[in-house]
Amino acid sequence: MRKFWGVAKNENFSVGCTGKTVFVYDSNGKETAKFSDFPHAYKAVFMPNNNIIAVKSTEGSLGFYNLDTLSLIKFVTITKIGAQDEGFAFSPDGKYFYNIEKPNDTTRTELAVYETENFTKTETIFADNEKMVLDCLEFDETGVCYVLGFMRGDTGIIANGFTAIFDRENKTLTDIRPHEIKTYNYLHAYKKCELYGFTEKSVELNPALSKLAEIPKTSVKEVFLGSFPA
Repeated sequence: MRKFWGVAKNENFSVGCTGKTVFVYDSNGKETAKFSDFPHAYKAVFMPNNNIIAVKSTEGSLGFYNLDTLSLIKFVTITKIGAQDEGFAFSPDGKYFYNIEKPNDTTRTELAVYETENFTKTETIFADNEKMVLDCLEFDETGVCYVLGFMRGDTGIIANGFTAIFDRENKTLTDIRPHEIKTYNYLHAYKKCELYGFTEKSVELNPALSKLAEIPKTSVKEVFLGSFPA
C-alpha cells in the first residue's frame, strides 16, 4: 500500500493523495482510477451522502471529481502564488463548499463559498480583514460552523488564537473566543492532520503531534466550549 499524504473515504470509495496523483479505490480496495490533473494535490474531502470529492492543491487549485463516473467535474484556479494550505469543507447538506483562500497575499485569508450544482464561487467573505487569519472550519452534527484562526497584533505577528461561530446569514463571526498560543498550536496541528486523514506523513510534519505517544482527540467545537484542556 502506498504511503499517502492525504486519505479520505466514504462507504463506497476511498482516495489517496500523493501530491502528484489522486488514487481512487472501491469498497473492496481495488484501484479503479487515478487522476493527475494538477500538482501538489495532497488533501481531499467527500461531499456528504455523495460520491463527489473536492481535492485541494497547495499550488492554488481545486478539483471536483465524480467518482461514480470517474471524471473531473470542474477545475478551479484560485491563484498562482501558492501557499494554499488552509482548511476546506462541504456543508452538511452538500449544497455548498467552503474554502479558506489566499488569492492575493500569502499572509491574508478570505472565505470563499461555492455552490455545488456547478461549483461556481458565489461569495467571498472576510477579504478586507487584515488582522484576522482563518485556519480551518468545522461543521457539527447540527450544521453549526466553527472556525479556528488567529488575530494579529499591531506589529503584525500573532497575538492570540481564537475559535468562533460562522454566521452564514450575516456573513460574520460571532462569539469570538481567544485562546492561548499553546492551545491554538495544538488545535491547529490536530485539525490540519485530521484533514489529511491522520496519515503517517502528515503527523510526522507536525511537531505538536509527532512527539506525542497518543494524540488526544479534540475539535474546534470542544475548544470553543472549553471542554478541551489548555
